[in-house]
Amino acid sequence: MTVALKVTREQARRFLIGRQGYRAQGMLWAGQEGVAAAILHLGAVQIDPINVFERNHHHALFTRVAGHRPEMLDEELYGKKAAFEYFCNALCVLPMQEYPYFAVKMRLLREQYCPTPEEQQAADRVLRRLADDGAKTSREFASGEKIPGWWDGGEKRTKAEKAALDSLHYTGQVMITAREGQHRRYDLPHRVVPSHLLEQKVTEAEYRQYMLEKFLVAYGLSQTSLFRFGWAEAPKPEIKRLLHELVRVGKVVPVQIEGVKRPYYCHISLVPELGAAMLTQTESAVFVAPLDNLAWDRDRLTDIFGFTYRWEVYVPAAKRQYGYYVLPVLLGEEFVGRLELKAERAQGLLTVSNLWLDKDTRGVREAIAAATAEIAAYLGLREKLDGCANRAWAGVYTDNRPHV
Repeated sequence: MTVALKVTREQARRFLIGRQGYRAQGMLWAGQEGVAAAILHLGAVQIDPINVFERNHHHALFTRVAGHRPEMLDEELYGKKAAFEYFCNALCVLPMQEYPYFAVKMRLLREQYCPTPEEQQAADRVLRRLADDGAKTSREFASGEKIPGWWDGGEKRTKAEKAALDSLHYTGQVMITAREGQHRRYDLPHRVVPSHLLEQKVTEAEYRQYMLEKFLVAYGLSQTSLFRFGWAEAPKPEIKRLLHELVRVGKVVPVQIEGVKRPYYCHISLVPELGAAMLTQTESAVFVAPLDNLAWDRDRLTDIFGFTYRWEVYVPAAKRQYGYYVLPVLLGEEFVGRLELKAERAQGLLTVSNLWLDKDTRGVREAIAAATAEIAAYLGLREKLDGCANRAWAGVYTDNRPHV
């Protein structure tokens, strides 16, 4: 029987934060090379289209890479083709070198997928057009036909070609080659993926083990009740069986965290880092993106940080505890509160509309003020304070600090 590695909550917190590579903790990633390095280190950066002040994927990179600009991620994805967009934790930025493993997932999904006759006809039209004319966006197809989309509740509200492109991307028959505002541009894989990666053969067993190990490295510490556990297209019992086999052969180590009932798991390659986890002393706050890698497992936030976080974007306004797009505030090795930011670009303002502090000190307020100013500068906006909850912003700014 494998003996669990015992660690304190403090060790676990320091390890998880240190794995993130936040600039506030001293990470030295910078510029275009830093974006590439961050993607490789994190394993996946989750993409989300909601843009209240900045999109999730860009904010996640902003907190880690000095001098990050959105066009740098575009260059990795669509210029250098060093990364691609596909489903992992959800839709994510992934290193292109891992395409052969995800190609197995794409094939498995194709085998399972049963399109309606209308969707199949639309897909055939799309594939013919892409083959003949090259990359296209859904708005460049003009049949006018509507069919039920993923979010339509059975009603015919989605353009047939748009629904077909979504399914074709999910099953790996097309790839995203650019984004133009909210519109995606698609092309066939052989025009996007390097030929040696298209030709690389990976078995289904190799795929499942690779994905489980990739998952464990990306999460750092994880627990099996997480519905995404393992990142592989397989039943949960099969993933658990593979996990136990990896534990048996010494590739994965069970971890018992002091004061936490549920067991966690750590990839063997990270165990030295877990045992020696140290954090740089910092007075800089991180506004953690709602879909940031550190926030992927909300139960883990509660277990290890004693912090309860729920993303309330899809919660009706009347039932929200906090707000629509609320960010956890990390300072040092603890979460000290939450805040709500909104970019009002027409007015040139970044509004702090709400702030809820669990730890209310002048140092916390000053760290939050400095982080807000940094984000405002990145966005080319000025900070503005708005009716913040519990009046916690009172006195944050000194007289010599300009604000609206």
